Amino acid sequence: MSMELVELHNHPEYLDACCDILNSEWKRSYTARAHSLSKSTSNLPVSLVLVLKSEAQTQVLGHARVCKVLHDERACFIESVVVVPEQRGKGLGRAIMRLTEDYVRRKGFTRCHLSTHDKQEFYKRIGYSVSDPVCGVSGSVDRLGHFEKGPISQRNLAPSPEKLHVPAAQTSQNSAVPPPPPMPVMTQPKGQLGTKPVWMIKIL
Repeated sequence: MSMELVELHNHPEYLDACCDILNSEWKRSYTARAHSLSKSTSNLPVSLVLVLKSEAQTQVLGHARVCKVLHDERACFIESVVVVPEQRGKGLGRAIMRLTEDYVRRKGFTRCHLSTHDKQEFYKRIGYSVSDPVCGVSGSVDRLGHFEKGPISQRNLAPSPEKLHVPAAQTSQNSAVPPPPPMPVMTQPKGQLGTKPVWMIKIL
């Protein structure tokens, strides 16, 4: 038997198993989960699957996701690290992190960032230390040309109200349009309620 880390987009046969593993830890609809996982690409973000292969079968053991860090070409962000519940406590978390770090090192990254609510001690044991927050890029960096460096408060994300020139007739017509529905309330997994994430970094 051999254990290896593979890219999900090269092995779509593991998609269902990854959905089940991730939903065992973070509840989400299958459709939304599968849609997110289907965006995996070697250019990042990428979903990595830990598998155990034997002559008889291949078993999915865990998952990790890697994306780029905004405005830092040598750094990456590791997230959605999870091991199948029945295989926990066997060192697979350490194994998937080691293989993920090997993967990003081959891509030229020199720093790994992550955030955690309750696994700080585990990550400290494998070389991570507390750091400042960073912004992970969940989508393609080709769509990020409109972002500007600097604090969010200094970015010209939208024109101010006084710069908007709307004809009076259009204003009266739009006033009858009902407001959009409120944003859904985001919930945290059980056991993380009321806790703040701890940001961590490891120099490779």
